[in-house]
This record gives sequence, C-alpha cells and structure tokens, in this order.
Amino acid sequence: MTCDKKRAVVIGPNRFVPPFNLTLNGEGDDPLECTDLLRLVPGKRAVLLGRWRGKPVVAKLFYKRFRAGKHLAAEVAGNRLLKKAGIPTAGILHSGSVQRSHARALIFEYIHPSQNLGVVVRSAGNSGWAYLETLMALVARMHQAGLQHTDLHLDNFLVKDNELYALDGAALEEKHRDTPLDTGASLKNLAILFAQRDIGDERLFRALVSAYCAARGLAYSDGLISTLQQRIIECQKARTRRYLKKIYRASTETVCQKKFRSFILCKRESYTPAMAAFLKNPDVAFDVPETAMLKRGNTAGVVRFKVDGRDLVVKRYNVKNFFHGLRLAFKKSRADRSWFGAHLLLESGIRTPRPIAMKEVRLGPFRNRAWLICDYIEGISAREYFQKSPFKDDNDLAQQILSMFERLEILRGSHGDMKATNIMIHDGKAFLIDLDSMAVHKSRAGFAKARRKDVKRFMKNWTGLPEIARLFHSLK
Repeated sequence: MTCDKKRAVVIGPNRFVPPFNLTLNGEGDDPLECTDLLRLVPGKRAVLLGRWRGKPVVAKLFYKRFRAGKHLAAEVAGNRLLKKAGIPTAGILHSGSVQRSHARALIFEYIHPSQNLGVVVRSAGNSGWAYLETLMALVARMHQAGLQHTDLHLDNFLVKDNELYALDGAALEEKHRDTPLDTGASLKNLAILFAQRDIGDERLFRALVSAYCAARGLAYSDGLISTLQQRIIECQKARTRRYLKKIYRASTETVCQKKFRSFILCKRESYTPAMAAFLKNPDVAFDVPETAMLKRGNTAGVVRFKVDGRDLVVKRYNVKNFFHGLRLAFKKSRADRSWFGAHLLLESGIRTPRPIAMKEVRLGPFRNRAWLICDYIEGISAREYFQKSPFKDDNDLAQQILSMFERLEILRGSHGDMKATNIMIHDGKAFLIDLDSMAVHKSRAGFAKARRKDVKRFMKNWTGLPEIARLFHSLK
C-alpha cells in the first residue's frame, strides 16, 4: 500500500496503525487520510475512520490477496440491495483500488452523530428494548424484499435520530428476487438475531416476535414460537463453536503471539505497553512483596495484582518435578482449559470473571508452565453468603445458581470441582470461578456421570444445613 511516510504506517499484512494516508487509483491528489482503526479482521479487511476530500468518512480496506476484489464487489452488491429495499444504509462515495497494491478500498459516508445499536440497547436498560421493536420492523422489511442478513446482530446497525441504519452489505443475500422469504427461511434468519443476545424475559421475547409477525403479516402462534426457539438453540450452538475457535487466533478481539518458546493470548483492548511488558515475565506478580496472595499451593498459586491500575487475578500453574512436567507437556494446560471455559461460560450467559490473558511456556508443541490473568471481583463465596444471609424459598441467588446448572446441562459441561467456595457472590450476582477442570462432554453417558459428581459435590456443602439444602432440592 502506498502511504504518506510523514504520517505513515502499515505494519505487516495484518496490522494497521493509524494515522496514515492511502493513495487511491484514479483520485489524483485526494488521498484517503486514515485516523482511527475501528475494526480489524486479520488477513482480510480493516475498517477505519478518516477523511477524504475534506469530509469525515468510514473506509473498508480489503487486502486478502486474490480475494480483495470479490469481497469489495459483495459489499457493493449488498449495499445496492439495501437501498433497493428502501432500508437506510451508508452511501458509497468511492470504490476502487489502492496504488501499487492488491488492496481495494470502499469509502462510505460517515453516519454521524450515531451510536451502535448494541451499545444503545445495553446502556439504556429497559428503555433500550424499544429500539428492538424498530429493528423487528426493519428485519421484516428485509425479509419481505427477499433478503436475508447472514450476520444479523445488533452491532451491524446504527442509531441516528431514532432511525436505524443497516451495515455490512457483504452479509446480505437475495434469496428470491422481489419475492418474500417463506416462513421457514424467515424464522431461521431471525433466529440468528435472537441467538446473539440472552433475552431471559419470555414476555419481551414474545412481544418482539409478535411485532415481527405484525410487520410481515404472519400469523402469530405458539407453534411459530416453538419453531423459532428451536432454531435459536441451533444457532447458539453453532455460534458458540465458531466463537471458541476465534479465541485462539488473532482477531479484532484478541492478540495472539505464537512463538517456539511461548504462546500468548490477550484481549486487544487490554494489550497496553504495560500489559505487554508484564506478559514477558508474569512471575513479577509473585515476586513483589506487597502483592496480595490469594492462594498458595504446589500446583498453583494465585495473587491479586494491578496492571495499568486495573485490578487483576494472576494464576500461575506450577511444575512440581520432572515427571509432572513430562505429563503436562502432552496435555492441554490448565490455563488453556480456564481460558476456554471462561469464554464458553460468558458466551452461554453464565457469569465468570472476564479472562484477560493467558501465557504458556512452550518448547515447540510441548507445554510447560502457564499463567492465566482475569479480572478481580470482590465478593464472598456462596457458602459464606447462604450461611450469613436470611433467605426464602424463592431466594434470587439460589435461582441464579440453579440457572447456572441448567445452562451447564444445555452445554453438556461440567465444572469438576463444584464446591460452594467456587461460586462467588459479587454485587448480588453469582460467578463461577476456578475453571481448571471444566470439560465439555461429547457423550451423554460421560456428561451424566460428571454432572452427578458436580451435583453431589455441591450438595455436600449443605450437609447438616437442611434449610439451605432445600433451596437446591430440584438438583437431586
């Protein structure tokens, strides 16, 4: 890519560091000034905020060799379909190639001031759900026009002056030209949207489906709801599988550094210079005298430590001796299990401290010591909470823990050490911690055995405490 070296910099094929300028073919002395990186899909495309011809713009750069032109064409075609259906979207100002590069650039008008719909809904609380009824009507218009959005989620819509704008034209497909989608295809596509978000309120879910049906002229029924719910479960499982593959590679969300002697994963938003320096030597957290030691053991130690002023928990998985190290070399590390488990739980609506980074010492494919870094949460264990607090049969915390078991059952997941001290109560919410032994089971028999063990271990906490045990009687 051609860059203005005074402002410059494109580092490697997968990393863009603004500010820099790009010279576009056929545009003479009108460079694209790129000022902020909004999104990066490594090896494929980058979305940047910038200026072009004196106006603020959003630019998509497609740079996968031999595919960039095709990706640009798909985006342009989808944008055209949205406009044809009368669905608000950003206008295209320029489409073309970058000088002396295989990359392609697509420049859109900057919809401003606007907010991402996902941010609006999450921050506005109950009032934010009103926007979802508007979204239902917009999706209904797509389906009525024979269009389906294969990446239908809240972050692909913008809110400006109470109007919704659809984004990501490349994900748009025209199933039947000028012919509405049939009910089956409509529900399958709608399920993608509902699978993105945990809508625990049954009345809200039904209200949104009713709004969609009214906009489409479909008959609302319990049968339709049942079919949609089944499609949502299928979508959630497929979405989770795709997401759990992404957490081990470089992406918009994750920094990945794989070397012969180490393997590092870190949330990109947390990968500051201080975090990068810390990950070079995580043992510093254990060497500082004033560090708060949370757990000291032969196989693992846990400390509370701050990086960039952020309160973190650092867990170090030790190697006891040569033979212990030999066994670990050929197994998935416990840091890896915890990294995977935390992402799986959060994706499935089960609370756990947010994972920040993971590091393994390696020798090629062989693993050795490992560290896990996650957010620190202040709280007390479930055992301490229930022994100290007055409770009722409909205790909210008990229901949260029962829901935790229900969701694990849907996942066929087991914790492996389900004692009450591994459930933390923070701000009135239950968090599952210590995921070193968590597993997802392929067979029903294997899961059933592991679940019985989890339930037995959990109920053992309330031996001699019948009033508390009664809150969890449904687990038996």
